[in-house]
Amino acid sequence: MTFTAGFAGVPAARAHSTDPSDPQANTATRDVRNWLAHLPNRAQNRVVSGQFAGYSGKTFSLAQVNELKAQTGANPGLLGCDYGHDGNTIDHTCNATLKDWSAAGGLVTVSAHLPNPDQPDWNGLFTKLPTFDRLTDRGTGTGQRWHAELDRVAEGLRELADANVPVLFRPLHEMNGDSFWWSAQDPQTFAEVWRDMYTYLTDVKGLHNLLWVYAPDCNYGKRSSYYAGGAYTDVVGLDCYVREPAAVQGYDELVALGKPFAFAEIGPRSGAGGSIEAPLDYGKWIDAIRTRFPATAYFMAWNDQWRPTANTGAGRLMTDPWTIVRGEIATAARTEGAPAPVGTPVPLADFETDTQGWGGYRVLAGPWSVAEWAAQGSRSLKADIDLAALEAYLNRVAPRDLSAYRALTATVRTAEWGDHAAGTTAKLYVRTGAGMTWYDGGAVRIGPDGALLRLDLGRVTDLRDVREIGVLFTSAPGASGRTAVYVDDVAAIAPPTVVSGFESGTDGWTGYLTGTAPASSAEWASEGTRSLRAEIDLAAPESYLNRRAVLDLTGRRVLAVTVRSGASGGTAKLYVKTSASNTWYDAGAVPLSPEPRTLTLNLAAVGSLHDVREIGVQFERRNGGSGTAPIFVDEVTVR
Repeated sequence: MTFTAGFAGVPAARAHSTDPSDPQANTATRDVRNWLAHLPNRAQNRVVSGQFAGYSGKTFSLAQVNELKAQTGANPGLLGCDYGHDGNTIDHTCNATLKDWSAAGGLVTVSAHLPNPDQPDWNGLFTKLPTFDRLTDRGTGTGQRWHAELDRVAEGLRELADANVPVLFRPLHEMNGDSFWWSAQDPQTFAEVWRDMYTYLTDVKGLHNLLWVYAPDCNYGKRSSYYAGGAYTDVVGLDCYVREPAAVQGYDELVALGKPFAFAEIGPRSGAGGSIEAPLDYGKWIDAIRTRFPATAYFMAWNDQWRPTANTGAGRLMTDPWTIVRGEIATAARTEGAPAPVGTPVPLADFETDTQGWGGYRVLAGPWSVAEWAAQGSRSLKADIDLAALEAYLNRVAPRDLSAYRALTATVRTAEWGDHAAGTTAKLYVRTGAGMTWYDGGAVRIGPDGALLRLDLGRVTDLRDVREIGVLFTSAPGASGRTAVYVDDVAAIAPPTVVSGFESGTDGWTGYLTGTAPASSAEWASEGTRSLRAEIDLAAPESYLNRRAVLDLTGRRVLAVTVRSGASGGTAKLYVKTSASNTWYDAGAVPLSPEPRTLTLNLAAVGSLHDVREIGVQFERRNGGSGTAPIFVDEVTVR
């Protein structure tokens, strides 16, 4: 945060999607990483709440955490401490509290505003280090001082490791901004420093309780440029101080890296002198997570004037059904399933007024529309079932054409009561055609936290003649007693709307400062067989491919495009211009390479969506170059 006074070529990842990057991670650390990866599959209790408690040996205190508990009735699930702050010392006396917090069922995170190795004082913390590349060279004074700092950090982390405390470790954060000595460095050099730091603390110091958190600043571009790779990272996130949480950019870019996602710092935006511009309604953060950023596994609010209790909406943030507080963390309880597919959900049943034609088969009673639980809105469909009967169904038998959709989703759960033995599972299914052919999305273990069920429709025949949609609940052998099952938010997922696919021409797109006019080309395509291609001068600072036409994007949430370059280096920005004044909005710069990248623009940040005048991609080459190279744009979509 701001204080008050490339992907480079990386080794192949050595971790599975739910495993830590460190193959020797201890069991407790492995369990936390696995649990975080599964949280987005839940229907509720899926985002861990967090609160920063201050700088170790300086301002660290539970006073503001206790204030949050007094105001909302809940402790945050995640407690944060920083090992450095004043620019010349490293302290880890906060460890005693972190150990107590972990023992009480909470998670802990450690950040580190470490001293500038060449200027260890307050000003040095904010002065860009010109010898950053020497950090990995222990033969230099800079490298020696840096590794002495890492030794001191390792002492604190070792104390936590010895107490079996997993640590979400977040060093060198906001590297894409301009605040600190490590900020705005060469991205490839930064990645090398990160890997060296990772190897030193993990392999040399033998710290196997760390989950490494990569956290750029959401208010700057190049958010993924500094990423050192999946073999050296466990969580990706954004530090965000904003007026409107729903308008945050960079979520899709970071989620695409394939790691659990977090908002590693949040708070209201600061103005001149470090004071906040205006109080922030923290309830907007949980609203934004639910509607715009559903893969979020945790958030951490900053302290002091940025803390929820110094602003508004703390109660709504902490008591939302999605929010996990201390006492609700059980790392062995992992909800299986799959995230919702990309596209536009079209509601099929929300049960807000009645059962909407849904019935039950092999149920004891019901189904009814009830207000005791809901995945969205205020009501869901409920039925009582006999667990010893092994199977029960909630379904709707009626003809429906689903040929325009790519998937079905539904959110389900069981009640807490009843003996579920090894656990109850659920399948989302359809039956099609006169033969009532059965297709399902596979069994998913469910419980009181609920789970998202998904059925991909690409393999389903007779989609124009769907006769039944339902959920099959199956008990485990040995289950007994009565329980309740719930279904809510049944939706069909429409694929993104294609604005331009370039299959038969340029679709009205033109080039500016390009070496050749853009043309539809069969050389490469992200979808179909063709894309838009143009040559650019690698010595030129910028080039554009764009389409000038009035477009109404009212009600749309995300604009996306896939791009690639024939040469490595440079960045690309997806942008729109709106209204007669041609107001510019972009999603920030994303590193460009011969590998395709999908650029996304969160349209919540865009004004005058009813009057979009231009959509385009700006290609920039800030480091110079020579010759020419092709650039490609394909599959411009909205959802």
